[in-house]
Amino acid sequence: MKMNFLTLLLVHEASCCAIFLITNPETDGEKPLSKRILLTFLTASLAFMTSGCAEPPTGAVDAVKARLAAVESEAATYASEAYGNAEDAVGQLDTELETQAQSFALLRDYERTNELIGSVGLAVDAVEEAIDAEKQRLRTETGRVVSNAEEEVATARVSITEIAEDDLPEEQAMAWESDLSDVESALGETGRLLAGEQLFDAQREANSALASAQGVNSGISSFVAEVERLREEAAARRARGEITIPSAVLADGEELAAGMYLLRLADDGPESMGRWVEFVSGDSVAGRGLAVVISDDEMSEVSESGMLRNEARVEVLKEADYVRVWLNRDGVNYLVHMPPA
Repeated sequence: MKMNFLTLLLVHEASCCAIFLITNPETDGEKPLSKRILLTFLTASLAFMTSGCAEPPTGAVDAVKARLAAVESEAATYASEAYGNAEDAVGQLDTELETQAQSFALLRDYERTNELIGSVGLAVDAVEEAIDAEKQRLRTETGRVVSNAEEEVATARVSITEIAEDDLPEEQAMAWESDLSDVESALGETGRLLAGEQLFDAQREANSALASAQGVNSGISSFVAEVERLREEAAARRARGEITIPSAVLADGEELAAGMYLLRLADDGPESMGRWVEFVSGDSVAGRGLAVVISDDEMSEVSESGMLRNEARVEVLKEADYVRVWLNRDGVNYLVHMPPA
């Protein structure tokens, strides 16, 4: 085919490209051009324009952004740092898309865009992994706290049963049981929150339950320590010979008022009928009584309430018909029987 004139017209409409070959032999005259050169030129031009007319990877962009949007809510709770990194990656992608959109159609290249799409995808993967890791951490930590709280409850109940019934007021026992029931209710609520994926709330509930259970055990320990302190003080008082007369009695025919006294052996020595003991109040002797002297071996046949060892005791006998004051010193027992005043 012979052409007198060749004009190459490049028309750019949006992202579409076309090549028009126009010859005008009437005006341009004969200008020889080999068919081979023409074919080579056309092939190169088509290749250039085809690459330059590439479409943006809109589908891939939308898909990766949709993945990020899907984890936004949980990421705000469990993986805010990783989500921030993903947002930065999306920002770089948007910047690259804008750069290409403003470029001449024949020069657009989305290779970098595709690389950034991959980067966003990896960032979203990191967000998902961070969410899963934080959830697992919370579940594990909350489970550990729940186990500790359950152990505290069990320990508290055992400790309560070990307190002597006479030492534990019923009101105190009921208060502790109420507190332990509240702990168990809180642990039940923790389980409900875990099942509902309210993991931070579950952790707070479990921590509160554990603190309450520990508080009960602390209270029990303090109570037991106080009981022991009082018991030791009472033992020390008994060892000193301190007693409490519950009601007015007659000591050697004289009225002795109810109250606390120090019981001691009188300085005057033993008599054939027994040994004088004194009831001391403050710095003065409030009364005296003649005690029957009985050895430990003989006392075991008389007492039904156990033996004393270097201490004093007051016993109300025969439905309050009389009060017995008992002092033990070095294996010898001194018993004073006093009727009501």
